[in-house]
Amino acid sequence: MILKLIQALLAVFMGTGGLIKIARVPFQVEHWSHYQYPLLFMTVVGLLELIGAVALAGGFWNKSLAVAAGVLFIPLMLGAIHAHLFRARQPIMTILPSLLTLLFSVLVIYCNLTTLT
Repeated sequence: MILKLIQALLAVFMGTGGLIKIARVPFQVEHWSHYQYPLLFMTVVGLLELIGAVALAGGFWNKSLAVAAGVLFIPLMLGAIHAHLFRARQPIMTILPSLLTLLFSVLVIYCNLTTLT
């Protein structure tokens, strides 16, 4: 039950983040200017987040999709942590959402893998 809630929240969180990046919402464009990445990269990351969110939602019916989404989110969140700390040199607290997403992704992978049959 808790896993399903985490999986649903993660899908909504990542899907929303993906849409915001794809739509190039002004505050997100401002964030990316601090990271010093090209805007095309923001769109690609947004698409990957959206694909992962859809796969995570599909993971309620097919656990392999949830595992694949979790695996996709790991490098995305490691990249987000790197961007906050090393590219933008932001305070360590700014990585909290990315760190929690990373941990929840690992949890989704582990729990879905242990119940795959």
